[in-house]
Amino acid sequence: MKLKGKASPIFIVLGLSSPRSTHFVKEAKKMGLFYGDSIWIFAEKPFTNLLTSVDHSAISSPVEDAIGIITYRPKNQAYRGFRSKFLNMFRRKYGEKFNFEPAIDAVRAYDCIMTVKNAIDEGPSHDIMPEILINRISHSRLMGLSGPIQFENGQLAYRPKLQLVSVNGKEYRELKLWSPNFGFSRSFVAKQGSRRNAYAIAAISKTQGEQTSVENKPMVIGVPGKTPFDKFVKEEMDDTTGKAKYVGFCIDVFEKAVSQLPDGLDYEFSRHDGTYEELVNKVRNKTYDAAVGDITILANRSQFVEFTQPFMASELSMIVPAKLDTDRALIFTEPFTPTMWIASGGILIYTMLVVWFLERPINPEFTGPWTNQLSTALWFTFSSLFFAHRERVHRNFTRIVLVIWFSVALILTQSYTAGLTSMLTLQKLKPTVPTMEWLRISKAKGVIVPIRNTTSYGDEFRSGNISALFLEYPYERAFFTEYCYGYVAIRENYRFGGFGFVFPKDSPHAANFSEAILELSESGEMKRLENEWFLPGCTTMNFTSDTPRLGLDSFWVLFVLAIATSTGCFLFACLCTRRNPQDLEQGNAGDEMNETEMSTL
Repeated sequence: MKLKGKASPIFIVLGLSSPRSTHFVKEAKKMGLFYGDSIWIFAEKPFTNLLTSVDHSAISSPVEDAIGIITYRPKNQAYRGFRSKFLNMFRRKYGEKFNFEPAIDAVRAYDCIMTVKNAIDEGPSHDIMPEILINRISHSRLMGLSGPIQFENGQLAYRPKLQLVSVNGKEYRELKLWSPNFGFSRSFVAKQGSRRNAYAIAAISKTQGEQTSVENKPMVIGVPGKTPFDKFVKEEMDDTTGKAKYVGFCIDVFEKAVSQLPDGLDYEFSRHDGTYEELVNKVRNKTYDAAVGDITILANRSQFVEFTQPFMASELSMIVPAKLDTDRALIFTEPFTPTMWIASGGILIYTMLVVWFLERPINPEFTGPWTNQLSTALWFTFSSLFFAHRERVHRNFTRIVLVIWFSVALILTQSYTAGLTSMLTLQKLKPTVPTMEWLRISKAKGVIVPIRNTTSYGDEFRSGNISALFLEYPYERAFFTEYCYGYVAIRENYRFGGFGFVFPKDSPHAANFSEAILELSESGEMKRLENEWFLPGCTTMNFTSDTPRLGLDSFWVLFVLAIATSTGCFLFACLCTRRNPQDLEQGNAGDEMNETEMSTL
């Protein structure tokens, strides 16, 4: 009460249980302590209790224009999935009007359970002694929802970041991010916030002492002076200022991400002429505040620096010269897979036998020696593929079988013709090196050489110095913008972490840029930038060892229908023959009066 009525009093609320937090706020409002320019700062425990309270009395008297301190949680895909499930369960229990974020206790509880589960899964089920389980947990290295989970001296090595938020009823807005090594982030959301909150944030920031003056300096961003392809980062002279400027895909992504930050960012680029590893180390020792470029996210680098969300996926790609495939003597067999050919032949023979069985007793064209009967049946069935048959059929059962067979034959011949036409029309490029596995088996490890001059890839291929070129997928896209023809890319599932921006360990900017990159990806802006810098028409020359063919999976329904129809007619014919053998002669006389000849379609 001594602070009541004084100018800009600051009230700090520490640990309170959920009922006490609600009661405390109600009593403070009754006493008139939430007035004018008073500043209220809530620690995480009471702040979370107020936001997640389902007490209707707390909702009727919400806190306005206060500051809360919460533990920062990375907004990655794993957290989003957990949050979605958490909110669904919460709403089913308390109703749709309660839309609360998971508290840090819930997130940490989830991480604890996952850590124990992973420790149990590491060994056999019978080997879960307490000492062994504790040892596995102490050696855990995984990324949890609340941050990295790694232990040093029996404690979590990760020191969490804190988020300052502006409280407005049952909702809040993020203001500043604080990390143990860097203090408060430079970006500050003052828009749509109260003046007293802005004053409070400024006052808190001043407690960092010398950091305030340091923040006035622009961030120094290291960029590689030479990249494998100019599409990523390139230095140019600005005609207006006469100074060096940097352009490229990575620069555009960085500038777009900066525009997504709430308060922008003051920065300047600095050329780095060393290796990528040296560039990352300069961020580690804080020579640079960050690094921007085609920098691959690797596990050994992530131990010392903070990477953002990857803005471009990466996997291993092998580029090899291509030549026209002139060895196409057996191309007529390629439209169908071997299984398809066997199945088609089997259906042909099965239909032939059924037709022979049905027509043999009454059809004079299917009489004579066994060899003549079978050859006539085979010729009749095979020629029906091209609708060139001349033999007459006398039984209705045979006609039913042939109607289904003609439908199957028509579909098969049309599909075969279409597939063969496309294969003959399109020129097929054949890689000079079939697969990466072929190189491994052929023991090519001893002849792998690095290429220092990245602008001479084409010359190296033409001179015969190299037979294959290994690149990451982003470089493959850049390669085909310069060499569109005469090469093919072979990709297999060897994935990397992708390209990302580099910040010092525990830097709050990494989280801000990760969220900005996700927003660019979800809005389609990232895809637009990729299409702007990497021509889509030159990135489709990929090779797969399996040529697409028509297989049994596309026609099995037709085959089942043909087999079922032929089998059904065969069984019915057998049944009718056993009941009334004399009907064969009567049926023969009737069929001769109504016999029809299957015309050529």
